[in-house]
Amino acid sequence: MAVSKITSKRGCWTNDDLQRAIEAYRNGDIGLNKCAATYGIPKATLKRHFDNANKFANGFEKLGRSTILPADVELEIHNLVLKLEAVFFGMLRKDLITLAFEVAEHKALNHPFNKDKGQAGKKWYYKFLTRFPDLCLRQPEATSMSRASGFNLGDVDRFFNLLENLIKDHCLKANNIHNIDESGISTVQKKCQRLLGLKGKKQIGSIASAERGVNTTVVCCVNAGGTHYVPPMIIFKRKRVPDELGDGAPEGSIITCSDSGWINSELFVQWMRMFISHVKPTKDDKVLLILDGHKSHTKNLEAIQLAIDNNVIMLSLPPLTTHKLQPLDKAFFKPL
Repeated sequence: MAVSKITSKRGCWTNDDLQRAIEAYRNGDIGLNKCAATYGIPKATLKRHFDNANKFANGFEKLGRSTILPADVELEIHNLVLKLEAVFFGMLRKDLITLAFEVAEHKALNHPFNKDKGQAGKKWYYKFLTRFPDLCLRQPEATSMSRASGFNLGDVDRFFNLLENLIKDHCLKANNIHNIDESGISTVQKKCQRLLGLKGKKQIGSIASAERGVNTTVVCCVNAGGTHYVPPMIIFKRKRVPDELGDGAPEGSIITCSDSGWINSELFVQWMRMFISHVKPTKDDKVLLILDGHKSHTKNLEAIQLAIDNNVIMLSLPPLTTHKLQPLDKAFFKPL
């Protein structure tokens, strides 16, 4: 095999010479100046290869520019994508580049990602797929009317098979299986109730509010055994929350606000911390949390990591099935 030679102002040297020089300098057998003179390698070149985390100098076979994120971090992202997809937390391209940015920020890594958008770049995305060929962006099938209006038998079967396996693998009991759901409640009734009046009369009047209703979100969570409920989170559409808004609320409730009156990623993390403090899961007594696929739940890296660190298993319901499969929808919010 031919040995590649590199010519410089101080002579001709090979990659083998460079490797031997680095090893000699690393072992302390010889100083930098004498090492450069002995092997005929420029001092600056030798020092750069020794200090610059150069792949060749550090024993890697692959040469060239290093990736933005370390290989172990990219492998962690790859495994997380597959794990989330397995429990119906499927990710879009935008979700992946957002996840890469959040991981880089969480691990305090130096990166050139766009901090204004909070996303990695397109180049990183395509290179990432090249490095992990088992991942691909697939075009979903056209959604039929029957699927949009109800169930897909395959997805429902897959969900219950996954649920059954999780219960068996972690020896979960009914008291360890929780369901979270949120619902928006208008502060003004949309429709007046029916009144008794004279038959045949053209119009019956009723005093009604002229105000437009404001959405208030209530987040509830109960276990399958019916033995425990987590105090609700009530989210008002406001900028500030006066103490009076909590009057009459169940003890331990979180009274907060958001610009829209709906839950967001930050509020869900706050709720997760309260949930963990109430149910107190342990390594030997894990908790399963069944929830819908809202982006504040399934695309929330901080919440997912919080669940992993605190022995909470998160399982998302399949898309377009919550009106039938969500327990709180059927048993609590519908009557409410």
